[in-house]
Amino acid sequence: MKSQSINPWGVYSVWRRHAKVYQRTWLVNCLPPLSEPILYLIAFGYGLTPLVGDVIYRGQTVSYLKFIAPAMIAIGILFQSFFEGAYSSFIRLNFQKTWQALLTGPLSFGDVFLGDWLWATTKGMIAGGLTGIITVLWGLYPLEHLLLALPIMLLGSLLFSSMGLLTSGWVQQIDQVNVPIFLLIIPMFTLCGTYFPRETLPPVLHRIADILPLSSLIDLLRWNLGLPPFWWLQLLWLVALMIIFVNIAVRKIYPKLIS
Repeated sequence: MKSQSINPWGVYSVWRRHAKVYQRTWLVNCLPPLSEPILYLIAFGYGLTPLVGDVIYRGQTVSYLKFIAPAMIAIGILFQSFFEGAYSSFIRLNFQKTWQALLTGPLSFGDVFLGDWLWATTKGMIAGGLTGIITVLWGLYPLEHLLLALPIMLLGSLLFSSMGLLTSGWVQQIDQVNVPIFLLIIPMFTLCGTYFPRETLPPVLHRIADILPLSSLIDLLRWNLGLPPFWWLQLLWLVALMIIFVNIAVRKIYPKLIS
């Protein structure tokens, strides 16, 4: 088996291979990231605004649409980066044997792994960027705030794509991918302050939701509405989780290629 040494050109070659495949169906691939935030903003924003009115967040009153707009960016990042890392990487690894084929060339395991990880990250950034553009055009998120939030979006994409790769390396059958979706992704989607402040949850659920990574990402993307007192701890928490997930993913995927 080849070593895990990393060649930047090799990483780019793997990333470019996935990007070229994506270009063939770019319109279909762009529809979900565009349609989902519009649907959520219309359904929850306009549907619940007459009932909810304004929201108290970090000591200030904000409109409900402006409250959920940053969360829609985070949701786009979560779904696209995780599912690319989980489903698509699993298919490339176990059915299409793309990883094995790439390793027959002058590429190391590190090149293929990083290329796949960065491509899943790119999918998250595409979704987050498109969603962000929609919120800017809607007047819900200032353009300058979106540009300053790009590093946070990148960190979130790296984190959730690493979670997806860990899933693809852990599960043995594609149906098993549903387990982390129902046990982790959906609870994050519903409990992490996406559609309501987490403070309204019962204390136990509030503490659990605070630990979930999507909560930190949403809080950091809402920085223009006010940052939590220890925001830097949330940032470090996301970085730490990313490092942990990537290392476990490497240890899970590497033996599959050896066997």
